[in-house]
Amino acid sequence: METPGIWARMRAFTRGERDAQTLYAYRQAGAAVHPLLDAAERRRFDLLVGGVSPFALKRHVGLELACAWNAFALQALGDKMLAADETADPGTVGFVPPVTFDQVEGYYQQVQRWLGHASQAAHDPDFDLPRGTLPAALPAWSPVEPCPRPHLEAMMAALEAMRLHAEAAMHGLEQATPTSDHARLAKLRGQFAEAMSKAQYAAVMYRPNASAELHEQIETQAKGAIEALYRAGQLISYPALMNERPPGTGTPKRPRGGGPFPHTPLPGEKSFDPWAMTDPDSTASLKRNQNAARVIGEMWALDPDPAASVALWDEIRRAVDTGGAAIARNSSGKPVGFYFCTPYCAIYEAKRPLTLGDTAVAPGERFTLECAAEGVRVGYPFKREIVTGTFQSAAIDYCDPDQPPPHE
Repeated sequence: METPGIWARMRAFTRGERDAQTLYAYRQAGAAVHPLLDAAERRRFDLLVGGVSPFALKRHVGLELACAWNAFALQALGDKMLAADETADPGTVGFVPPVTFDQVEGYYQQVQRWLGHASQAAHDPDFDLPRGTLPAALPAWSPVEPCPRPHLEAMMAALEAMRLHAEAAMHGLEQATPTSDHARLAKLRGQFAEAMSKAQYAAVMYRPNASAELHEQIETQAKGAIEALYRAGQLISYPALMNERPPGTGTPKRPRGGGPFPHTPLPGEKSFDPWAMTDPDSTASLKRNQNAARVIGEMWALDPDPAASVALWDEIRRAVDTGGAAIARNSSGKPVGFYFCTPYCAIYEAKRPLTLGDTAVAPGERFTLECAAEGVRVGYPFKREIVTGTFQSAAIDYCDPDQPPPHE
């Protein structure tokens, strides 16, 4: 894409729009979703032609298909929103309104996560995801009233792309399902029909130049339809997900032997431990540190999505449990220790290629988990990420929610 000229920059500046170069980079990188989805679909077709029921897919194959669908759907949403903004406002191509930037960035940032999971599942028969990860919910909608018209046009375009792909996948699934699985097929048909009904309802309601009141109603219907199709697409990709239980409702099966792999209890659940993600070798001393104990409590209290933090932590646990990672050690063989910021997680070293959340970790690379409420009470976002690096010794950080991060 050409660099925006001076007049485009001035117009964008006066309207408070943001430079979209980061989004264009995400869009280009995420284009890899299309060949990945095609390859996954060919694998499914070959299995179905070979007589494998869609309801009997091996877990890693089903996870590959479901994750590839998620990446495709989110990429389509991001691409359509960028394209709609460019069409609606060609004078500021290269810049987008803040609400559009935040929404598209939220989609694109998750594309890499699902691409990574799909790629790993395609190459590792033992690959699994923490219970409750799938079926996944669509990223939250950016709060804005009223919804910009290009936003709604993009939603309708993305909805159509999702509908066409899901419809074709559902047709193939129905053709390949043996009679013995028709009862389970009926259940899936019901959920798919509900999603398709919502999509059709939104499409029939849609008017490009609708009044403000009708525009708002169409927006509500379109959002509900996209959310329903996003979920339905995952179930069509891997029908066994209909039996997945959310965290806290049961014990999942573990692909390898050795007993169950339970999720880490969330706040409010039985056996919840606020120090669960902390380096076990340092927990006792940190508990005696009043400031550390205080900020651990604040971390959980101010986390807007504790389930997301626990899911990321469980991915680390799973990697360690399957030999994909281990506690990092120094030249004398002693553990490196814990990360200086909450939750004071241990430093780990990857033993094979890993994708944790949306972060790729190479063999031999060291990593840890940061979940920090630093500056949250003064407007800064909660920080939740996999951190990689060499990890030198540093003073403990108490991640004060009432103070901005030191680098800000």
